[in-house]
Amino acid sequence: MIKGLQGVALLGMMGMAFAAGAQAYLHQVFVLNEGWSDWQTGEVLVQPTLGVYDPALNVYETVASIEEAGFISDAILANGALYVAADGQLLKYDADSYELLASAEVTGVRQLAERDGMIYVTRGDVDEFGMNLPLDSYLQWFHADDLTWAGELTTANGPAYATEGLAWSGDRLYIAVNNAFDWGNEVGYIGEWDATTDAYTAFDLGEEGKNPNRLFADNGQIVTVNNRDYGSASLSEVMSGEGTVQTHVVADATAGCLAAAVFQGELKYQITGENAVRTSALDGLDESSTWLVDAPAFYGAAIDPVSGHWYGSVTDYTTYGLVEIRDEEGGIVSTFDCGVSPGVICMDVRNASDVVSIPGYNAPAVRGAFDLLGRELPTLQGRNGWFIDASGKKKIQLDW
Repeated sequence: MIKGLQGVALLGMMGMAFAAGAQAYLHQVFVLNEGWSDWQTGEVLVQPTLGVYDPALNVYETVASIEEAGFISDAILANGALYVAADGQLLKYDADSYELLASAEVTGVRQLAERDGMIYVTRGDVDEFGMNLPLDSYLQWFHADDLTWAGELTTANGPAYATEGLAWSGDRLYIAVNNAFDWGNEVGYIGEWDATTDAYTAFDLGEEGKNPNRLFADNGQIVTVNNRDYGSASLSEVMSGEGTVQTHVVADATAGCLAAAVFQGELKYQITGENAVRTSALDGLDESSTWLVDAPAFYGAAIDPVSGHWYGSVTDYTTYGLVEIRDEEGGIVSTFDCGVSPGVICMDVRNASDVVSIPGYNAPAVRGAFDLLGRELPTLQGRNGWFIDASGKKKIQLDW
């Protein structure tokens, strides 16, 4: 039995053995809940919140309220911090204590990407009358440590319209350019900014590739999911460095707001209005099949890169929110309740080999598992377990 530890337990077997050189594990899952606001009066009826799901303990907890935000459009993890795009605010939280570390006002902030100590943001918004808000720059970047402004591409040397998804591929940043806030005047481009030469190029996705929303970069291939006219959808691809563009219409699609994620060379996505989730190989976007039938209307989605599990959020936008966890075949693994309108899901994947001890306790741990009262649980050979210290922080015992 482990002596001298109060409020410490080795809990739950992980369900997978860490192989040498492959010790990544899903530490926690951040869920950004938009809450509920009256769009006519602006009154916030349900406060937006930041929640955390512990996959080892199957426990969800609300850890912070997000003030003065009517919606949340993106979140990313970088260097131990969670960065959140929330209704004109760029926010930075500590990924362990969940403390708000910094904030900045960024009009129209949409999607985020990180590189070399900078947070890059796409932009687009409406004015007080609900009309498109013209901006001087649709791509800006900020210092990751304190969120102070660092640079931008203006409309003279960068995107000329509102932007959405973005991702790095090598030294080039790719941007979905859609003009989505100017109703009826949507465009379709993938912008490419070369960070080494400062050159900007826009690839036209064609008439069928208008209104790109989600953007993914995978092995030099840039893929966008396009909302088109909000009555149909398409997929576009650009090969990094080659500039070749292809757009594929998705047949029988009836609407455009999408939940989508890429994992191991495959795109899974849902068309609003369909009770299914489609899948397409990235090297064959012109063909799709049904991955999940009888699916709920997912609001947001993400895939755990360790297990391949799909996390899809479901909500009625006013009273509840929950997340379904499904395996690679689509079977339900688990569900958990969260806040209202959980639109953004962010995976916190860490390296287990970096965790070697428990703070304040240097004696080696014994084999086996113990509950919070120190009672020994049956030993499961060949598995690793979780240490939970008194502050609730998770550590992994590897020497087992």
